[in-house]
Amino acid sequence: MSAIKPDEPPGAWWGLTPVPLPIGHRFLGRHVAVHGLGFHAVSVKSARDFSQAVLRDWGICETAGLLNEVRLVVSELVTNACRHAAPEPVAPETEWSIQLGLHRDGANLTCMVFDPSRRVPQLSDQAGLEEGGRGLRLIESFSSDWGWQPLGGQGKVVWAALAMAESS
Repeated sequence: MSAIKPDEPPGAWWGLTPVPLPIGHRFLGRHVAVHGLGFHAVSVKSARDFSQAVLRDWGICETAGLLNEVRLVVSELVTNACRHAAPEPVAPETEWSIQLGLHRDGANLTCMVFDPSRRVPQLSDQAGLEEGGRGLRLIESFSSDWGWQPLGGQGKVVWAALAMAESS
């Protein structure tokens, strides 16, 4: 496995919401959408459904297969956060959450997942038949750019930018 160097998403945009949203809460704006998620497997489906609803609301849901690409990228980002960033112990009353953010900026749609872990994302070098360990490789292949950034002792954000059609 190889560590990935920190990088910034297009525009280095971080201001999703002033404070993390509680689990289950959502914010939808013209160019920004945020969803607070728990560290549970059901969060992956919730993230996909939220992303689909946001893209439809923004009128960009079927742009050149963008919907399927966003759903896949968001699934992998949230799955990685659930598996590798959950604080111990995870209980229903925990204050920690995953923040899924979508940011629309010109020709890019950036999917961001904020989590409380300082753990560095690792690209797997697996070539075998293992079922797991390929999430970041999938993100790499379906996005135009991706990376991660530590958030000053507050965890990190892992992001992926996807190109949108110019008409969006």
